[in-house]
Amino acid sequence: MSTASSPQVIQESDVDLSGPPSGLACFLLAPRGVVLSFVWGFAEATLFFVVPDVLLSLVSIFSVKRVWVHIAAAIAGAAVGGAVMFSWAQTNPDSAIATVRKVPFVTDQMFIHVDAGFQKSGMLAVYVGPMTGTPYKIYAVAAPKFVSFASFVLATIPARGWRFILVSLLSAACAGVLRKYWNKNLRQLIRFYALAWTAFYILYWTRIAMN
Repeated sequence: MSTASSPQVIQESDVDLSGPPSGLACFLLAPRGVVLSFVWGFAEATLFFVVPDVLLSLVSIFSVKRVWVHIAAAIAGAAVGGAVMFSWAQTNPDSAIATVRKVPFVTDQMFIHVDAGFQKSGMLAVYVGPMTGTPYKIYAVAAPKFVSFASFVLATIPARGWRFILVSLLSAACAGVLRKYWNKNLRQLIRFYALAWTAFYILYWTRIAMN
């Protein structure tokens, strides 16, 4: 990123980016950061096991205004990834399902849950999935048995988008409260962010391991 464009990024941000974290903020708020959001959305929809919410919630700490572009990019990546996984499962279901089963923290019980959800609720199951901790990629490889390609890809946009938006706004709100009432600086906000996601994944992965 050029030195001429860096001040513009900082001026458009919602927090004081002075200090060491400013380099990270400038990277994430630049076009390269948007590309990263797209890639992360695609990766998590296919074979990666950490949700794009981790990145989006960090971007929202730096800039609520700019995070919307990142959300759109992550949704687009998820839609492309979902289309790839759906097509793969449609042409070679055994291979697609076997590959997804090898993704860390994906269990057989999740596949049973997804099939039951499609049978009971149809496409609505994709909207509810994000709240149950069931990876989207499982819905993508299971979907060809229940819904059409077009309906699944189109449903991906709101199904993924609502949680991305909710988590991003919640992160921004928490950062705002910590800044306003506890006078936390950007470095401290990033520490809180890192601790929150670390705690979340420890609890989430522990719950999966115990089931």
